[in-house]
Amino acid sequence: MEIKFKEWNIGGKLIFISTILAILSLFMSWVDLGIASMSGFQQDGYLFLILYIYPLYKLLKSARLNKIIGAMCGVLAVVLSIAFLSSKSVDFFGSTVNAAGTGLYIFIIASIMLTAGIIKYDVVEAQDMDSEV
Repeated sequence: MEIKFKEWNIGGKLIFISTILAILSLFMSWVDLGIASMSGFQQDGYLFLILYIYPLYKLLKSARLNKIIGAMCGVLAVVLSIAFLSSKSVDFFGSTVNAAGTGLYIFIIASIMLTAGIIKYDVVEAQDMDSEV
């Protein structure tokens, strides 16, 4: 497995960048109440990264990606992270307050990017690389 960023098409680059963003978001606050905040690790957000494994593995192996399985991973990442976001709404003195932090929003954006990357991803064959040179 190698990182061949320059050889990947836009889909491959989106998969890779979204994975890095998702990992970085875990270090940010996923729950922010002003006086207290919790990171993605404290909220077990790393479990969502399981959905990133298949697309990233196929990308790093330069293998074809099953679009249906990949799309399911991307869509599940988006849906589950939005469901997690909605679970952070609490009633506070008669009004509803969302306690979600910046890291969670970044993770949702990364999951949308992952889904777009999976849709756009295509393996660059070795023959294609020779003909471009």
